[in-house]
Amino acid sequence: MTQAELEILRSRDLLRKVRLSCQAVCDHDMKVRPLMTVTSTGLDGPGKAPEPNITPEPEWVDKPA
Repeated sequence: MTQAELEILRSRDLLRKVRLSCQAVCDHDMKVRPLMTVTSTGLDGPGKAPEPNITPEPEWVDKPA
């Protein structure tokens, strides 16, 4: 887990409940279930395409138990 993800999840009381897809490296097949979609949030669009690498530069920390 990155320090950035840990801080965001803690600040929103989401730690141990969800993970942030923008902070995950998808280097193999995986199954995900989006919790926030354009339809469910009423946003104008999905936003920009993800970066090929994690940004900001990841500072790796242990995932809390």
